[in-house]
Amino acid sequence: MTDAAVASPYNDKPVLAKLGPHRFEIPANYFDTQLGPDFQGNMRLIVQWPDLQPLAPGERYFEGGEQRFARNIDITPNYIDRVPLQTSLDRALISNVDSEQKRREDPTLNPDLRLPGEPVFGLTPYYTDFAKVDAYNLKVYGDKTSRAGDRDSLFNNDWFVARDADGALTTVIKCTSREMPDGAEIEGAALRLLGTPKLSMCSHDFTIARYNARINVSYLRVFMQDWKKIEQRVRDLFDQYHINDAR
Repeated sequence: MTDAAVASPYNDKPVLAKLGPHRFEIPANYFDTQLGPDFQGNMRLIVQWPDLQPLAPGERYFEGGEQRFARNIDITPNYIDRVPLQTSLDRALISNVDSEQKRREDPTLNPDLRLPGEPVFGLTPYYTDFAKVDAYNLKVYGDKTSRAGDRDSLFNNDWFVARDADGALTTVIKCTSREMPDGAEIEGAALRLLGTPKLSMCSHDFTIARYNARINVSYLRVFMQDWKKIEQRVRDLFDQYHINDAR
């Protein structure tokens, strides 16, 4: 073993992580720091597209150039105990703003004011209607570019949802508006970056009832085709490394 290997703090040994009363022993190289949860106990896990495996110990995601960074699937679990788990997921879709009038009239917040579309990868889309957004901002702010000047603004994300047989939300994915280019393309298992100023992204929320957790995952928009695979991988990961619940 080299001196560098002996000195390296990075390995794949199990590290204790917690979600409320649930305890997990997750290999250190899954964590963004490759060391474990942060000082507050929060965890951010990273796997890489397409195999959804972590980097090898010592391979840092921010040290491998744009290509490595772009392949990241960032996983952030949150233990939910102050509201029902389903309510937490519902809030991931409908912004919890104070004003009921704003939720009703703002085209970026009200799904009924968005553009419906054909299913995408089994998801129901709600696209941003920029004509309505511009008209709303002109009316409210006197300037149609107040919030919609940048088409890739988070306010203007397109929404994609999945529901169960009873109509309850099971998945919420919000992605950079379809008016913006992907900035990347997939050829088989290869990712090719196209040199655009920005890469279009998605923020993906779902729940794991067993751990009373809402999971947020972020990745390139071109990876949304694998949303089911990503959800299952995250579920399997937590089940695999779950050890017990605190007494």
